[in-house]
Amino acid sequence: MRCLVDLRSVLSVFLLGIISPNLNDAFTQKFIASSSAFIQKSNGHKREHENQIAMVASDVKVREFDDTKLRWPGKDDNDGNLRYSNRPIVLVGASGEGNELPRLASSLVRSISSLSDSTCDTGVIYGLEENSKTVLTVEDISSLVIGTEDTKPALNGKNVIVLDYADSLFSDRDLINAQNELARFLYDDLNCLCIYINVHPDAGSLSSTSKAIRSEFEESTFIEYSDYELALREEGNPKTDPLEWKNAEWELNRIVARSYLPRPVPGEDGTYTLNSGASNSCNDAKFILGGKNTFFLSLSFPEIELVHPYVSDLCLENDAMEFRADLLSCKDDRHAILHSQFKLRSMCRPYATRAPALPFGTTVIDDALPVVFTVRTAGQAGTYPDKTPEDIVSMFKLLRLGIRGASEVMDIESAWDKTLTNNLLQELEEKYSCLILGSHHVVPEEVSLEEAVKLFHQCEFNGRAHGTKVVLSIQDSEKDHMALDASKISSQLAKQENRPVTPGISLILGEVGVYSRILNAAITPVTHPSLPFRAAPGQLSSKEIMDWRAEDGTCKSRSYAILGHNIAYSVSPQMQGAAFKATGLPHTYGRADVKSVEDFVAGDLWNSADFGGCSVTIPHKQSIIPYVDVMSDAAQRIGSVNTITAQYGGEGDKKRVIYGDNTDWRGIYNPLKRRFNGDAKGFALILGAGGTARAAAYAAQQLGLSRIYYNRTPEKAQDLVDSFGGLVVTSLDSNGEGSLGNVLTEESVLQVIISTLPASVEFELPAWILSDSQCTPIIFDVNYKPYWTKLLHQANRNNCDVVRGSEMLWEQGVGQFEIWTGRTAPYKVMKEVVLENCLPQSANDES
Repeated sequence: MRCLVDLRSVLSVFLLGIISPNLNDAFTQKFIASSSAFIQKSNGHKREHENQIAMVASDVKVREFDDTKLRWPGKDDNDGNLRYSNRPIVLVGASGEGNELPRLASSLVRSISSLSDSTCDTGVIYGLEENSKTVLTVEDISSLVIGTEDTKPALNGKNVIVLDYADSLFSDRDLINAQNELARFLYDDLNCLCIYINVHPDAGSLSSTSKAIRSEFEESTFIEYSDYELALREEGNPKTDPLEWKNAEWELNRIVARSYLPRPVPGEDGTYTLNSGASNSCNDAKFILGGKNTFFLSLSFPEIELVHPYVSDLCLENDAMEFRADLLSCKDDRHAILHSQFKLRSMCRPYATRAPALPFGTTVIDDALPVVFTVRTAGQAGTYPDKTPEDIVSMFKLLRLGIRGASEVMDIESAWDKTLTNNLLQELEEKYSCLILGSHHVVPEEVSLEEAVKLFHQCEFNGRAHGTKVVLSIQDSEKDHMALDASKISSQLAKQENRPVTPGISLILGEVGVYSRILNAAITPVTHPSLPFRAAPGQLSSKEIMDWRAEDGTCKSRSYAILGHNIAYSVSPQMQGAAFKATGLPHTYGRADVKSVEDFVAGDLWNSADFGGCSVTIPHKQSIIPYVDVMSDAAQRIGSVNTITAQYGGEGDKKRVIYGDNTDWRGIYNPLKRRFNGDAKGFALILGAGGTARAAAYAAQQLGLSRIYYNRTPEKAQDLVDSFGGLVVTSLDSNGEGSLGNVLTEESVLQVIISTLPASVEFELPAWILSDSQCTPIIFDVNYKPYWTKLLHQANRNNCDVVRGSEMLWEQGVGQFEIWTGRTAPYKVMKEVVLENCLPQSANDES
């Protein structure tokens, strides 16, 4: 339902009705005056508005309201990114003939409709409706904003507020000023997520009035009161290819999803910690960008459109694209730089097989190939002018366009003005989730090892960078390991001095430094044989590097398998095999179908020097434990192992260490976390009491849900209580001793029901549990075959959100891949393989 609201009235309600129930405090009184002036500008009916405001103020005095929750928090607030991601979204700018802002708002609302409380109305809120001066009453808006006795507040992350300066009403100067003030209020005072939709005045066919408004207020309002920016040209034109508009909608979703991510913490050691559990995060600092054996393609075209003939090959073999803003002919045109970022991402989308998972509501954006935004100066092997202070100021302005375009990684040279650098870093830390890569290139002179170590330290930005990149010049190829040595020494010193250890990229320029690119473990800049020229001398392709690493043992081929019995049905070999292939890793994955674990550990695979690990499934998840040297915390608490990893290079008699982990719980946790949007506050009902039920209980505990267990044998369910807390019910009836109904009070929220029961039992829930259409739980069925169980059919009939075992399968598989490889998984590839094997092939397979 489209909700038409005049935001002049919304502002008056916010200022006079919500900020504080005490209308005498100084903060409220300060805004009463500005609000009165604001209303007078917007409407001549002052007395009528004053009467309405008095009614709202009276209502607020009677009802309690927590004024601290008016302002949506930033990333560093104690409650994390839950409320941060629940902020209203504001789109500001001027639409052209394509009506871009309203259309994007409607699309965005559809995309985020499941991000917040289901009782809140989803809607687009317009500052001013074209050709209409009719607005909802203040009482209506009061109900929308602060709710009523019977309804919850409805202004949150489900709402998109449109401040479109293309409205015909903006011939009135007072209305323009009023909306400018509203933009300031929403950004500065309410901390809304504000995005400037920058429609090109000519290509986007703005009216003459809109062009004039844009010209006058772009800097002072559109840019000043927004954090992100999406630049469009003719994408909104009805005559343009519809795919172009779909890409614009997708890019806005990506920007919003990036804004929801918590800020990554600097100081990871650059390796994947086996006991930490898989993160599945697209901006996990421990992976720098993607982790071990990852690559970014250095683009060197003067126009981004020239990438198009090569983009499919480039994406398939690389993990990110480097956007070299200094090499573009449009580097002095801010709209063109922003639009070029959008175009590059759009071109990469169909081929982004290595893209990490980017959570967005209940879903995942899996085709957003990361971008490293770089402005390389002339003195550091680039082209951007750096002779004068004005040049450096201009360079920092250009860097901000990468930030506003929601780049995943910002390459920031460490040699420049400390104040400018600090201001940029502070802005990144306060508002954004991108990774900071401090860099320095030494050209053309050679420095000592000691000086190189100092450069790595300089690039750490006093512990504020997530990664460092130092590129040295040498004359003698015997020194081609000097950059790597300096990086290792820098890390050792950081540990000794109790400073954050920042992962480093260490390279040597030119043909003399080719081997340094083999030695560099992660996020190595590369070229591609299909390109007409290289971005830098000495660059290799990712395939050349991986072939070299496989030959010299730097990335040795490992053998993996799924360990179980009667496992011909398993999709894991196809899923993990496709993941290894997509990432260019030389590993293999097969099946180990054995009746006993003893047979397996006595066999060739376990005892092979190439053994890398295995997935473990029924019936061996517990019986493998005696053969594990180190258990993760999750595996210990759950009491079973589904992931075995062999690590080599130990000391003494222990040349090989076997690690045991459990990612089953991640397969449950990740889908639910997305659906809860972090707001897990009710009960989880867990059906069954076996090993998967233990993983479900652990996941529910990590989510912060209270646990209720039901099993035909209550004594087994009691074991779950002993391990994870919670309580056991002996029936799922609505009343009676030991029943679920007796546990759930009127205030209780049953948020999810996790069934670990076999599909063959054809279990269904008692009808009363799903009878409340306003508050149906999520139904999670861990079975991935058949696609439709009897429980899922019941859930579908009752309009419940469902999670299938297929999603659990690829999520836990992603976790295993990341543990084994120390790099981000190709999420889309693994998901698609699972779905290909799990989706019904015919109508007969539906049931």
